[in-house]
Amino acid sequence: VTSIAVSASVSLSGVTVGTNSVAGSRWARMDGWANAQAAIQVDVTGTVNYTVQTTMDDPNDPFSPVAQGSMTWINCADSAVVAKTANAQGVLAATPTFIRIKQTAGNGSTTMTVAQFSNAPY
Repeated sequence: VTSIAVSASVSLSGVTVGTNSVAGSRWARMDGWANAQAAIQVDVTGTVNYTVQTTMDDPNDPFSPVAQGSMTWINCADSAVVAKTANAQGVLAATPTFIRIKQTAGNGSTTMTVAQFSNAPY
C-alpha cells in the first residue's frame, strides 16, 4: 500500500489500515496432459503458517466456467503441506486444474515449487 485516500470526511476512529497476515500466491495452472503425480516443495523464510490448496474449477472452461470469486479452493490432499510452519515436501496423486499456496499468519514468506513429470503420454 503506497497511499490511502477517502472521498469524504471520515473520523479517525472509522478507518483501519493494515493487513490480516493472510496472503495467497498466484495460481499455477497444472498440465492436464502430464502424468498425474506431481511433487510439491515449500520453502519458508521467517515465521509463517501456510497451506497448499488446489481446485478443479476453471474460469476459462469453454462449457462450464466458474467465476474467479466463486472458485472452491480445497486444502491439498497431502497433509504434509497443510497447516504447516516449516519447509515441507508433498505429493499430488491426481492433477488439479490449479494450485496455490495460502499464507494464513506470520511474518515471513513462502516459496512453492511444483514439479510435474513428463508431458503427454506416448
